[in-house]
Amino acid sequence: MTDSTNLEHALFTRAEMERRWNSARELMSEQGIDALMVSNEENFQYFAGASASLALHHSLTRPSVFILPIERDPIIVTQGVDNLKLGCYVTDLRAYSELLTFPHDTALEAIRDAGANTLGVELGQEQRMGMPVGAYLALVDAAQDVNFVDAAQVIISMRIVKSAEEIAYVRQAADVTGRARQRLFGMIESGMTERDVVRLMRQLVQEEGGDRTSFVILQQDYTGAKNQLPYDRLLVKGDILAVDAGAYVRQYTVDYARMASLGPATDDQKRVHAGVLEVNARMIAALGPGVKCSEMHQIGMQAIADVGLQVDSPGRGKVGRMGHGQGMLITEPPSIAPADDTVLSEGMVISTEPGVRSGDVQFLWEDVHVITSSGSEQLALETPELHELAF
Repeated sequence: MTDSTNLEHALFTRAEMERRWNSARELMSEQGIDALMVSNEENFQYFAGASASLALHHSLTRPSVFILPIERDPIIVTQGVDNLKLGCYVTDLRAYSELLTFPHDTALEAIRDAGANTLGVELGQEQRMGMPVGAYLALVDAAQDVNFVDAAQVIISMRIVKSAEEIAYVRQAADVTGRARQRLFGMIESGMTERDVVRLMRQLVQEEGGDRTSFVILQQDYTGAKNQLPYDRLLVKGDILAVDAGAYVRQYTVDYARMASLGPATDDQKRVHAGVLEVNARMIAALGPGVKCSEMHQIGMQAIADVGLQVDSPGRGKVGRMGHGQGMLITEPPSIAPADDTVLSEGMVISTEPGVRSGDVQFLWEDVHVITSSGSEQLALETPELHELAF
């Protein structure tokens, strides 16, 4: 990095992190919030620019807390001070050593030092805390002069629009995912199980430059369970194999699917595949700033009817979604759903995800896009062809 004020190993520039903090403060001020407190792993990473955790979500023993005061520098309470020093610009790092209890006194002191009269916390939809519920309730009880309020809209408003630095990582994640999956389709053979394929995809993601996989889900003709713990079920000739996956590059990931037939594809399979691509293309053409997510859902449903297919499930057509935000998680706000009137704006990363059916043949498609000033740019550039595997 050329800016001498940046840390050598930081994932983001100092300017990017200060933009996040200052933008959040503006939103906090509008809502009368004096300080923001987050402990969810992704929210912590977003505001810290790094992770303090030894094991991300695979350990719940040592929670970390990030506090953003409206009028002073951020505060972090953590056991992961050493994990932050190389990549986090926050200097007020308060270490604790307790193992079997939450660092109640240290966290309470930090809330006091933040000058919090009204403290925003992760209480709303699509929010989770990284601290025990009992510990949070104990803080509320101990700080009776502090008004604890839901800050979900502050957090969502920040994370829903990606900066150029964030989009660069999402773009890399999409590229890694596509290269790994195309290699995977060339390596699938008779006698393999679903678990074999998942393990191979995870291996290929790392070989192609990913840091880890966010998820790998396989479905054979959509009769199998969507499961992150895949079964030892043999692949079956004649089925459509959907490989829905995402690579992580640093803190950012993607979620999108591609399909292959296990053996020659039938005429029906080819027809439905062509239909879902047409629906997806119609949705992509409509993407752009100023369009509501609910309107995008209507466009998808109309396109499905126009190509002579049916929506793959009643839920998707009525209350479900045909796309969603992506970034630090595979699903983030907003949702292309009838009840989501979020207006798309420049910098949002969102998928188009129509699902279609004709009789027993169904396809769920997905591509990933970033909203631009005049429309959208597709980030998932993997070929859309229906692979016919020698099987």
